[in-house]
Amino acid sequence: MTELVERYRRNAEKCLQLVENFNDPDAKRSLLAMANAWLTLAALREKTIKAAPAPEPTSPINEPPPPPDQPPTPPPIDEPPQPPIKEPPPANEQPHRLNAAKPDDSMQC
Repeated sequence: MTELVERYRRNAEKCLQLVENFNDPDAKRSLLAMANAWLTLAALREKTIKAAPAPEPTSPINEPPPPPDQPPTPPPIDEPPQPPIKEPPPANEQPHRLNAAKPDDSMQC
């Protein structure tokens, strides 16, 4: 069970305790409805937790960067080296332009 489910149940219990302090029937009904809502939220949260798939292992992409005083971790040996990043062309060269596809060209994704 999670802390959130426990918190929802404690909130419901507080509502039920407050009911004893009120004489007004409308206030009591409101507190009972609120307690019921907290218990419903707790039950839904439990159901969601049970139905949720196991978390996937984290990938290096999702890991936080190392602290600045630590050197970067080298990539695993079994991964192929990444191709070098190409420098942009000098400013005096014209960039390469792509030709628009003709309507009869077949396009594949």
